[in-house]
Amino acid sequence: MARAVPLALAAMAVVSVSAISVSPLAAQRLKLSVPLAELERRLRADSNDAAAHYNVALGYWSAKRYDDAERALTQALAIEPRFAAARLALAYLPFARRPKLWKEILRDRVPDDWRPAVEQFDREYRHAFLVDPMVDMRIMGAGEPLAPDLADMRDVFGEAFALYVQGFTDCEEGRYQDCFGRFQAMIREIDGDRFPDRIPLSALWYQALAAGHLGRWQEAAANLQQSLDRMLDWEKKLEEEKEKGKDFVRTPLRSNEYRYFLAFTRQHGGDAIEAVRLYREALEKDLSLYAAHVQMANILEAQKRYPEAVAERHRAVNANPDDPSLPLDLGVTLGKAGRFAEAEQALAQAIERNPRDTRTLFWLGICQVQLGKDAEAKESLSRFVATAPKRYERQIAMAQQRLAQLR
Repeated sequence: MARAVPLALAAMAVVSVSAISVSPLAAQRLKLSVPLAELERRLRADSNDAAAHYNVALGYWSAKRYDDAERALTQALAIEPRFAAARLALAYLPFARRPKLWKEILRDRVPDDWRPAVEQFDREYRHAFLVDPMVDMRIMGAGEPLAPDLADMRDVFGEAFALYVQGFTDCEEGRYQDCFGRFQAMIREIDGDRFPDRIPLSALWYQALAAGHLGRWQEAAANLQQSLDRMLDWEKKLEEEKEKGKDFVRTPLRSNEYRYFLAFTRQHGGDAIEAVRLYREALEKDLSLYAAHVQMANILEAQKRYPEAVAERHRAVNANPDDPSLPLDLGVTLGKAGRFAEAEQALAQAIERNPRDTRTLFWLGICQVQLGKDAEAKESLSRFVATAPKRYERQIAMAQQRLAQLR
């Protein structure tokens, strides 16, 4: 039977969490800098704000009201389907509900009624990092066991293991420089430069994430290339074992996700040509990988190659027709290309599918101004000003300025 093993599981790390209104956690408890009742009040006053739903979810999580936390996270994603932090929180929520689930996964003793929760972890973990490989990781410790004392680990298990575990803790607490250095020291300790196969895949992954957060894209790419090579070899062996009818291990990330992440590091490291090549190769392996179309569209749009960018936006919509935020992206890119009639159509579709994402109203109003549809623009921009989250203050000010000009 296949079993899912979280890549960071062996690290036994505890991390901190923050959102707009939430401060770090300690000892697996979320400490709120704002009382839950106040977070709920803010949400009632700003119900179209995905971040407000996320903050309330963390408040419910801290109170162990896990069903309420899940509902709030689901609401956040209903407003912004590519809210990566909310997806990562959904991935780890089952482990807050059932802390022993970690051990049950490792021992392949997950009760049948908890297997959907493990599948939820795999699905949401993968989706969170595909949407944003640089997603804030600090939610992860809220559902993970406590880390043992570093000095005790060093005494009992040795320097390399202590560095390995602390590296995860550093990364998941947002101390990316410490995380990167800790794994570098671990690699030296195990002579990983000469014997790279000794380096755990999870260490390569976390160090790559730390490098990305630090803007050290070349080092992140080197780790991800090694991870991709390792996974390709491992998956080949797994297929051979499956053909023999033997058990195998399933991880949240597969080789094609590592290929995607490698493309992301090449993109942000300034090598757009190689990034596009890798994104296309990833799509050849998985046509449903809509995030690769999104990233290629971003590259092409930055280069002002609008016809090609629009084509990639269309492909993203076709690859993931259930995500109403993708027509919004398409409409914005069409607008930048000066194709305002098509942009209006795409944005109208986005609003119809998700009226709570008020960003669409803003762009629709701007588009209608360009089309000379003053009455329609007034309606769209007025609705945006009336319903937009307060944190969109810059866009609200722009909309108000446009409305004053239309009057």
